[in-house]
Amino acid sequence: MTVRPLRRRLLLAGALPFAGAALAAGLPEAIDAHAHVFVKGLPMPIDARYRPAYDASWETLLALAEKNRVGRAVILQPSFLGFDNRYLLDTLRAQPGRFRGVPWLSPSAPIPPADFDEMERIGVRGLRFPIYGLPTPQWAYYLPMLAEAKKRRWPIHLTVESKRLPELLPFLLDGGHDVVIPHFGMFDRTLGPARDPGFKVLLENAPSGRLWVVMGGAYRVGPERARSAVQLLLAAFPPDRLMWGSDWPHTDTTLDRTTTYAQALKWFEDGVPDKAVRRTILVETPAQLYRF
Repeated sequence: MTVRPLRRRLLLAGALPFAGAALAAGLPEAIDAHAHVFVKGLPMPIDARYRPAYDASWETLLALAEKNRVGRAVILQPSFLGFDNRYLLDTLRAQPGRFRGVPWLSPSAPIPPADFDEMERIGVRGLRFPIYGLPTPQWAYYLPMLAEAKKRRWPIHLTVESKRLPELLPFLLDGGHDVVIPHFGMFDRTLGPARDPGFKVLLENAPSGRLWVVMGGAYRVGPERARSAVQLLLAAFPPDRLMWGSDWPHTDTTLDRTTTYAQALKWFEDGVPDKAVRRTILVETPAQLYRF
């Protein structure tokens, strides 16, 4: 699939509002499709995997993004904040034109349709399940929530070990959901993408047309392994199913203490040298999926 016909179809469908809005506002067109924001003092669950003792505010993210020619961002609820999405939702209200958000919602209490309407209004565009190292959700409790997401065309974001994708992808894709997988497909860093059975299942599901992969967080899997994954992803997925994310503020310090926003973007640009493909991944794909 070439980028030019793809872009023509999106233009005809009116699916590229971001580019025009960004140009009109004098903002950079690129979109960071995976970042996090938080500040010190927010409540965290007792079983949080880590507890950052620093601020990563939305104001800082915007300043870094603009400095690196990125004008919009998709904010995902940090796993260590659990179901308390207040800072995320306040961020969306503060900058409704520049952010989209993906909360992690609790199934313990029914959420009225009016609350989903309000989340849609302020920029929520998906549901997150950061279940790496956690049990698979008891989906029966999530069925009303998943139905609301499907009705609103909100993708389901899965942060999970690749070995669990053969179980989880069929459930969601067969149910008609769009699915986003971060971190180059979550392959096992000890196996690498070429030898990971779960990553192979991810590639095999590319023809579904309802699966997106975010290329970001190379430090989590190792730069060379991530570079190999990029080539496999580009061979299996059209660029309108791939995105880039900074993974700012690079919270997993057990793996990395040196990655910067600029390095994350340059790594992607070096790994995807074709400018037309890079533009689709940086601008057109996230603009369409998240309806900027």
